[in-house]
Amino acid sequence: MATIALVSAKGAPGVTTTALALTLTWPRHALLAECDPSAGNAILAGYGQHLSEVSQGLIGLALAERHGQWSEASVWSQTMPLTENHHLLPGLSDATQAASLNPLWSRLATAFTALERGGVDVIIDAGRLGTTHAPLPLLRQADVVLLLTRSNLPAIAGAHARLNSLRADLTEHGTGPEGLALLVVGEGQPYSAREISASLHVPVAATVAWDPLAADVYAVGAAPHRRHENSSLLRSVRAGHDPLQQLLTQRAQQLRPTATRQAVTNPRANASANPTEAPPARRPRPGETSRSQVEDARA
Repeated sequence: MATIALVSAKGAPGVTTTALALTLTWPRHALLAECDPSAGNAILAGYGQHLSEVSQGLIGLALAERHGQWSEASVWSQTMPLTENHHLLPGLSDATQAASLNPLWSRLATAFTALERGGVDVIIDAGRLGTTHAPLPLLRQADVVLLLTRSNLPAIAGAHARLNSLRADLTEHGTGPEGLALLVVGEGQPYSAREISASLHVPVAATVAWDPLAADVYAVGAAPHRRHENSSLLRSVRAGHDPLQQLLTQRAQQLRPTATRQAVTNPRANASANPTEAPPARRPRPGETSRSQVEDARA
């Protein structure tokens, strides 16, 4: 199983929307953890506004940690179902509560690793790099970190400004920079994934179509149109499953003993497991711009 963290460098490239669409189309059991300290419970306010079951989510876990009632199993008790096989750990409803999460991030990173072993993939919405109270321990523990960026010059320049520090942090404090990759939203507006990768010296793991109509279903809870399941957004998200799986397999070979590598080789493995039960815990793992200007973003 795997942990995938999505993060942005600046602006609003669509981290939450992409993380939610990725979770809902993921072929295995998956938990979406809304860990953006400044998001204001974006998923429940948008896509999840009609959900009948609501949990405290992160703030409930923070209270448990504060009162000495923390356990890895308590993470699952604060989740809520999105579908039968996909669950949500809601984020904060008030950004002023973000400071209370600082002691929680490392514990949560260990708990997510335990969920992996229990047959649940974890997809983390980590928000924007450089924010106060950012969940850096989650990025350091993740198998794959996807930096989302639009394909225009300001977005590429913003990604470049953050990449060196992110790469250095993963090298010094995390599992290494080999799991760092780009996820390009709106490729060809105007630059291609290949051009962006060459400029930033980071591989592109996948691209997501710029499709505002379909994105509004996840961002603001709009009613899906009749062709939503075949929208360019969902087609591109599903197309990203295989390259992400290949990257996860490579990371498994780097990070895990041979006996556990098979856990990520079958994207539909463990489909019959019951996600409503807490997975067993384990020990924590120790104007048009010329294309030449993309290169200038490195300067």
